[in-house]
Amino acid sequence: MKVYWSIKEIPELANLSPEQRKQAWGDCYKKYALKSWQSWVGIGVMAMLIIVGIKLFGPILGGAIGGGLGGGIWSVILTNYLRPYLKNYVEQNF
Repeated sequence: MKVYWSIKEIPELANLSPEQRKQAWGDCYKKYALKSWQSWVGIGVMAMLIIVGIKLFGPILGGAIGGGLGGGIWSVILTNYLRPYLKNYVEQNF
C-alpha cells in the first residue's frame, strides 16, 4: 500500500482542480468509506491504538499519540480502498 500525504498525490485526482478533487473525494468518501470491511478493520486498529496510548501515556498525550498513529493507518487503508471508486467517479463526472 502506498502512502499519499495529500489528495493531490492520489493519481486519480492529480490532474483535477482543487474544487474537483474536493468534490470527488467527498462524494466517494460519503458513499463508500464505511461500506468495506477494510475500513472497519482500520477503525478498529485506530480504537485499539487510542486505548493502548491512553493506558501508557495518560488520556491527553496517549489519545493524541494513539489517535495519530491509528488515524494514519486508517487513512492509508481508506485511500487505497477508494482509488477504484475515485477513478470511476472522475471518468463519469469530469
